Amino acid sequence: MTTISDLPEFLSREATFARYTPKGEVSLETAVDMISEVIEYCRTYEIGGLLIDVRELFGFPQPSVVDRYWFLQRWATEVGGHIVMSMVQRPEMIDPEQIGITIAANAGLQLYVFDNEPDAREWLLEHI
Repeated sequence: MTTISDLPEFLSREATFARYTPKGEVSLETAVDMISEVIEYCRTYEIGGLLIDVRELFGFPQPSVVDRYWFLQRWATEVGGHIVMSMVQRPEMIDPEQIGITIAANAGLQLYVFDNEPDAREWLLEHI
């Protein structure tokens, strides 16, 4: 049985999914690594849904298309089709053309990005 002490920092368990709300100033590479660690936790404990709210992560510019390709391919591999992800991000960090959603889908990652948590939560609950 998972205990609270087993939870990675900034991760909480909801009834049917996990919610990750990291905070701080980090590089893009560190942010990607942090999310990868939570994906591993969800895989280990068979948690099929993950809501990630990264609005409080700072220290890097809006990711380029190449950056998005890199981390979405990585997460798709790590998820392995076992976790549905929704992400909440500051509006200025969201690509208006939603290229990341296309990259994720092409990699087999079920993911959508929102600028608010209620919409992210609703979408996630509909897809897990």
